[in-house]
Amino acid sequence: ATAVAAAGVLSACGSSSSKTEHKASETPFYEINEQDPSKLKQGGTLNLSTYSLGPDFNRFSQNGSSTSVSETMGIIAGAGIWRSTFKGEDELDPNYCLGFEAKEVDGKITAEVRLNPKAVFNDGTPIDIDALKATWQIQRDPDGEYKIAAAGIYEFIESVEAIDGDRYHARVVFKTAHNPVKGLLFSRILHPAMLDVNLFNEGFVDNPHPELGCGPFTLAPNGWNSSEKTFTAVPNDKWWGEEPKLDRIVVREMADAAARAAYKNGELDVVDSRTLSAYNEMKDVANSEIRRGRRLFAGGMNLNAEHITDVAVRKAIFLGIDRGALAKIRFQGLPYEEEVPGSMLLLGSSQYYRDNYPARNPEEARKVLEKAGYTKSGDFYAKDGKTITLKLTTFGDDATTKGQAQTFIQSMKEIGINFELDSRAQSEFSKVVGNREYDVSISGFGVGSEPTSAAEYFYHSKNWNGVGTPEIDAMVDKMVTILDDAKRAEKCNEIEKKHMSEVCLFIPFLNGPDFKACRPKLANYGAFLFKSNDWSTVGWMA
Repeated sequence: ATAVAAAGVLSACGSSSSKTEHKASETPFYEINEQDPSKLKQGGTLNLSTYSLGPDFNRFSQNGSSTSVSETMGIIAGAGIWRSTFKGEDELDPNYCLGFEAKEVDGKITAEVRLNPKAVFNDGTPIDIDALKATWQIQRDPDGEYKIAAAGIYEFIESVEAIDGDRYHARVVFKTAHNPVKGLLFSRILHPAMLDVNLFNEGFVDNPHPELGCGPFTLAPNGWNSSEKTFTAVPNDKWWGEEPKLDRIVVREMADAAARAAYKNGELDVVDSRTLSAYNEMKDVANSEIRRGRRLFAGGMNLNAEHITDVAVRKAIFLGIDRGALAKIRFQGLPYEEEVPGSMLLLGSSQYYRDNYPARNPEEARKVLEKAGYTKSGDFYAKDGKTITLKLTTFGDDATTKGQAQTFIQSMKEIGINFELDSRAQSEFSKVVGNREYDVSISGFGVGSEPTSAAEYFYHSKNWNGVGTPEIDAMVDKMVTILDDAKRAEKCNEIEKKHMSEVCLFIPFLNGPDFKACRPKLANYGAFLFKSNDWSTVGWMA
């Protein structure tokens, strides 16, 4: 499967045009107008938009861990020893790391990391053993004082120490095995100043702290305008790597419709065009092309177990939802096709992908509710005199989303659950989702090329305030100790299948296309698939 995918990727590079009609089955894996950076002109501005800027710019915290914040902060805070290829293969980033080896020593997984001595944070603090220790100490305890999004691999580390006093040569010893190590360990490195609990938890609200970042770009003086919701980055004179081509990157918070209007007016250089209305509006715009790829996204419904505390209700939703109908609404009229995904872990093109979602069965959904003590009262089920009434939270005003919401609400009425629509602005996404202020939301998560960290994040109860089962937690704990990639992936699928039938929190029904309208002369930017975006290479053709 990987070989086939790679062939599709390589043959598709840089060939897109919005004036060409494509068959849905011909959607490439990525398109970025790949060019040699040395042949691009020096200078120019790239104008981008995103759905929500801030208020919390700490992408490692619970409230700042949205895609919007992560991508925006990635422009000015990119420290990490790994980068990814288009195919999802992990390789060392020589700007930060010159060597890495993981092996078993005295029965324990041990990794040695040799950092690049040139690497420094913008305030002059070296990216050395102290930064690696801070990264571990902040993220190692999911129940600790730091409000982290997830502990991940760091929970399993016993020690991080310098080797022979060399501050750029570190040894990491794991107290219990956690695989894979490559690609996960120090994929992002935190500034030691973030050890300050108050700074980590509260200090990034309305403050991106550029001095704690690093990379080819940094925040311009007064570059964050909270009233106008604009984020402006300029070349970083502290950067030790390749000089960036652009003079400026400007990111504006905009709802989708406003962003498309701004693009047509020449105010933006890129705009997402994944939905039918967006695609139809953007496909024939002058001085524009649609760059087409596959989206790294597991989208659908997310159920908040802190609001929907009865697992029987969550299970009924899982069994009653018509995922195929929702996906059909989403892709109707687009030059794109896919099978309805049954996993949060991987794209269907992965050799390890499995459909783990339970088959739709509205009759069984009603039986689940009745077995749990609910009885029909009119159109809906009730218990102890209370009708099951929940809210579906959506973001933005796209017609496709509204159609999906109406279809979902109707399918829930068919099984006896009353849903009301809670429509929010796109700008509220980070706040609502970060604080879990919803019953059920239409939203989703990014998808990686390897299932381990996703299985641990989605299905271990420690990440969801204890919601889960001891048996599934034990399965996850065992899964991360499995060295063989294929066997570990098999266990990931087993865990997901069990969680989707017993705990019922995440409903995938689409991955989708990554369509972006881009200016034709914009180089090395677009639909990236798994590739890490190297901001020093993005620029304009002459």
